[in-house]
Amino acid sequence: MYNIKKIISLSFLVCLCLYSCDIIDEPFMTVVEDVSDSCESFFFAFEPNDNPVRKILLEDYTGHTCGNCPRAAEKVNELQEIFEDQLVVLAIHAGFFSQTSSTYPTDLSSDTGDAWDNLFGNSNAGNPNGMVNRINYPNDHILQFNEWNQVIQAELLKPVSIDLEIVASYNQSNNLICVDVQTKILSSTDESLSVTVLLIEDKIISKQTDYQMEQGYVEEYEQNHVLRKGLNSPWGELISEEGYEVGNYFTHRYSTVKDSLWNIENISVVAFVSNINSYEVLQAEVSHLN
Repeated sequence: MYNIKKIISLSFLVCLCLYSCDIIDEPFMTVVEDVSDSCESFFFAFEPNDNPVRKILLEDYTGHTCGNCPRAAEKVNELQEIFEDQLVVLAIHAGFFSQTSSTYPTDLSSDTGDAWDNLFGNSNAGNPNGMVNRINYPNDHILQFNEWNQVIQAELLKPVSIDLEIVASYNQSNNLICVDVQTKILSSTDESLSVTVLLIEDKIISKQTDYQMEQGYVEEYEQNHVLRKGLNSPWGELISEEGYEVGNYFTHRYSTVKDSLWNIENISVVAFVSNINSYEVLQAEVSHLN
């Protein structure tokens, strides 16, 4: 599968090396090979953000044969009305309830979602459930949907330590999605941090089991925030091996060919920065594909 990337690291003071790199004049760069010429031709300008805010990652573990999962989706809609753009949502279809069949043929699963489910154990705990910023792993990280609101409120009270920006574009002529993600350090830390970049899709119409329906299902149910693909490892990429100082910038570039099953009009990019050791998410962002 065609999936290529380029990583650029910027610092006002020093070269922070992600991998082995040559020292060059500022701005310092680290390059991972084989960037698409088509994406290379794009210049994505990041808008200065003078008022960064903390955003929360909500992961909804679900499946199309889970009859109670539509209630969790309704809760997601309610929470988005409350927290607006400070809430970034992923719907992860993984485990038993995501399996396809002749009556449920639409595959909404992903390799990244399966990897997460294998580690965090959400489907084994019984869907629907989810995680908020992946806090309290490994013992108390799985939350029922009626617990999400309170935990999100508590997470929003924590100081913002990272700013994330996403700029992305789709090139129809070569069917290529190009993504740049910029991470700015707002609070110095020696913790190991990773950035994870994903594609999600809204407005997928497919059959969904729903125990509140007389017939037990909805034939044309709208699935939203569906995790389609990870653009890097399920566990992200180490941002720097040298620690992080206030004012450091890191820009990660990715590209991938659009799958024929995706509706490009409904694709968005999600990125989040997390602690590699605890998995806790420190900042999240979502941007609709241009």
